[in-house]
Amino acid sequence: MTSAQPDLDARLAALRDEAARFEPPIATDAAVAAAVRAAARRRPAGRHAWIAWPLAIAASVVIVSFVLRSLGMTPDDARSAVVPPRHAAFTPVVPLAELQANEEAVVVPARVPRMTLAQFGVPIDPARADDTVDTELLVRRDGSLLAYRFVTY
Repeated sequence: MTSAQPDLDARLAALRDEAARFEPPIATDAAVAAAVRAAARRRPAGRHAWIAWPLAIAASVVIVSFVLRSLGMTPDDARSAVVPPRHAAFTPVVPLAELQANEEAVVVPARVPRMTLAQFGVPIDPARADDTVDTELLVRRDGSLLAYRFVTY
């Protein structure tokens, strides 16, 4: 042990005592906890409490719209912001060894129904379910599918 360690211990003890002065008394902590519990048990009063959620959602939409417009983004820009980059990796449908063995594979652009995204677990807008999605397919020369990737959503 060095001679500086007892000095450090004394300074840390003094700091701990100083910080303890800033903690609220136990009675204050208990009162705050009781107020929080009471507020959690209360239900919103009034006949019009049901309108709070729709108003909150509408306010969120307005705020997001305002932010996007202030950034100069159009709806098409906002949609393309969530589109995976064109260099995104293909998702294989065959074992990787078979994929690597096919050196003559060809990338074929295709348009598939938007409902195909739902089959892969991607959420879709039901209003746009009839639209198509740009896709790239990696196929063998004989036409069998090796891998796919969605280019636009």
